[in-house]
Amino acid sequence: MPFQLPEITYPLSIDSIGKLLTLGHEVTIHCHEYGCGHSTRINLVQLARKLGMDHSILEQDLKPHFFCSRCRDAGRASTNFGFVHHSMTLPHSEWPIEREEERQRVIRARR
Repeated sequence: MPFQLPEITYPLSIDSIGKLLTLGHEVTIHCHEYGCGHSTRINLVQLARKLGMDHSILEQDLKPHFFCSRCRDAGRASTNFGFVHHSMTLPHSEWPIEREEERQRVIRARR
């Protein structure tokens, strides 16, 4: 079921999951537990389906919905993690044809 992306108004305030998606941003989560350091990208589309497009992206509002899978598997109940919001980076933001062309250039350069 498709959902409506929010309208961007100015002055710009990126304060919801929907606005992150509309602007092409992404969020990664990083575990700060000693000896772990696990990090991963968050699927914002799935998060928007679960929490709603208007859900806040403040750390205290997102934290109750996440955990570190490595710490949980190790028997630690860690809530010592943080979120980083940033614009999409390579290779996730490239168009598939550009990504394939770059891969082919790298392969040719190695020969």
